Amino acid sequence: MNSFFKNKIDITILVTSHMQREITIDTVNYYSEICKEVILVDEQQPYLPLADIDILKSRGIEYIPYNAKDNTNNSPLEKRLIAATKAKNNCLAHSNHDERYSYYGLLACVSELENDKGLTFCAGQVIAIRKDESEIYFTRQYKNLSDYVNINNVVQRLYYHAENYAPLAHYSVWRKEAYINVTEKTILIHDLMPSKTIMEEVIFELAADLAGNSKATSELYWIRNRINRPTHGHNEKGEHVFNIIKKKLHFLLDDIDGIEIDNIVENFWNHFTFVRPSLLSKTIISAKRFLRMFIKKKKITNVSNLLHDSNINFKEDDLLNLFKSMRL
Repeated sequence: MNSFFKNKIDITILVTSHMQREITIDTVNYYSEICKEVILVDEQQPYLPLADIDILKSRGIEYIPYNAKDNTNNSPLEKRLIAATKAKNNCLAHSNHDERYSYYGLLACVSELENDKGLTFCAGQVIAIRKDESEIYFTRQYKNLSDYVNINNVVQRLYYHAENYAPLAHYSVWRKEAYINVTEKTILIHDLMPSKTIMEEVIFELAADLAGNSKATSELYWIRNRINRPTHGHNEKGEHVFNIIKKKLHFLLDDIDGIEIDNIVENFWNHFTFVRPSLLSKTIISAKRFLRMFIKKKKITNVSNLLHDSNINFKEDDLLNLFKSMRL
């Protein structure tokens, strides 16, 4: 382990994969250097040979092969649940196979959960790494996390999350039992209504709000990989997507006194404009693309400058170790 990071963090990192095994192995090796436990649930076949599994084991990485069978809708959640139930630590986080959490971002979140028993999950600040034909550059992601509010009232917390939406819960550090309970609840809802849409993540996000309070620290926490192509996704769009989500929200929220599901769906309607391909939204998107041909937005190639300008706390050695692991 890099001598800069004196102690591994008391956390379990759950990494799940579907494709791109070489990138996945780089990711779990990175986490094994900074975290006490790493669990990889691997869907890609053929599975790793025993010799490679033994190498992972020697680095403290548990390898679990996964067969999705016929239940492809819930397989991402099922993989996370399998890994979570194996976790030995009280705190855990799920990581995409090609992305990174920083050492000090994870450490800050674990400290918040240890110091505030009223918190259920915690994240930090996010940037994305991108690449065009000439160079690597960086952008700010989920700016609303910079002043994300911790709200005790569950109804107001749900409204606030819908209005200031970010996938906070999916990528937070969690208390283990709460994460397992929310994942099980989300799987149950998707089983009751198997229709798959591009907005499925919001069910887990609001189920997480029911589980308890959350917050976002000012630390650099998460590096989104916008260089590597997505391995899979569901791109169905249209007004019917919101109708499906609304029905699933009734399964989730009907027992909550005072909640107006239409209020939440309306906020999602305003946020997920790319899902509803109206004539107006298509015109706006086309206009933006046309303007980009003539007005080139300045790209930020110095990540430290971006972080300073965004008032995000970070440490240079942490950044160097993180990007080194991504083989940029």
